[in-house]
Amino acid sequence: MRVHQPTETDTPSQSSLPTDRKMIGDRGNFFLKRVQGEAGVNVTACYQCERCTNACPASALMDIKPHQVIRYVQLGWREELMHSTTIWVCLSCEMCTTYCPNMVDVAETINYLRNMAAHSAIVPRERHLAVFHQTFLEQLHKFGRVNEFWLMNAFNLKPNILREKIQSGVLREELLLGLALIKKGKLNFIPRRSRAIRQIDEIYRRRRGD
Repeated sequence: MRVHQPTETDTPSQSSLPTDRKMIGDRGNFFLKRVQGEAGVNVTACYQCERCTNACPASALMDIKPHQVIRYVQLGWREELMHSTTIWVCLSCEMCTTYCPNMVDVAETINYLRNMAAHSAIVPRERHLAVFHQTFLEQLHKFGRVNEFWLMNAFNLKPNILREKIQSGVLREELLLGLALIKKGKLNFIPRRSRAIRQIDEIYRRRRGD
C-alpha cells in the first residue's frame, strides 16, 4: 500500500488563510475577570445553549446575539462588544436572565457593557440611544429619580438631537404623545428629588473611584 506524501498543494498557503480570523484565547482572561468581578456575573457558567437568545424579543435587531455576548466576554473580545448595536438596543427586560438554566445574569452583563461603552471614547453604533442612556443617568444622579418631562427636555438639548427629530418628524409624534399624557395627568412638570439622593450620590462617587 502506498503512503501519500503531503505536498505543497495539500496545505493552504499563508496568503490563502482568512485575514479576519481570531485566535481563541489570544487576548487572555483579563476582560473576563473584570466583567465577572465588577458586574458580579458568573460568565464562565454559560455553556452556549442559546436559550437567552431564543427568549429575547429584540434579538432580531442585534448584530451580536445575547449568547454570543457572553461568549465574546469569555474570549475577551471587548472591542467587538463596544462597537456592537446589541448593548444599545437591549430592552433590559431580563427575559434572557430568566430563561438561563445556569442563572447567568445576561441582562446585567449587557447593562455593564453599555455603561462601559458610555464612558469610553468609542463612537457608539446607535448614537441616539447612547445619548439617551447618558442623559438618563445624568437625570438619575441629579434627582435620584427620573422625571419624564425633564428627561426628554434634557435629551432634546443634546447636540443635534432636536434638529434631527424635526427633520425626521419624530418631534411631532412626541409632542402629540406628551399632550395625551398631560390630559390624563400622567406627566409631571416639576421634578421631585428622592430622599435617598445622598446614597445615590455616594454610589456614583464609589463607581468613579472618588
